Amino acid sequence: MALAMRRLVLAIVLLVGVDAATAIAAPPPPETHEILSERPSGFWTSNRPAVNGEYRWRLLGIGVVLAALTGVLMVRMLKRANAHRRAHPTSVVQPPP
Repeated sequence: MALAMRRLVLAIVLLVGVDAATAIAAPPPPETHEILSERPSGFWTSNRPAVNGEYRWRLLGIGVVLAALTGVLMVRMLKRANAHRRAHPTSVVQPPP
């Protein structure tokens, strides 16, 4: 009986928590955006598109470099781990016979 009561209380707490979290996380209603045509476009601050996709290639380059760096680091890490495993076969936990 106590276990069923705990489960019921936990379910109620979870439902109230999820309901409160969704109410807090609800986005504000949309507003009209100012169309900027006289001022220069800022990267994070403007809703005016950059002329000829000014930032597109720079951001693509940054993304490619980050992906390549991540890939190189992962390959290096895996090679080191495999070399360590081959050099120290007893450090791997073996299941009991």
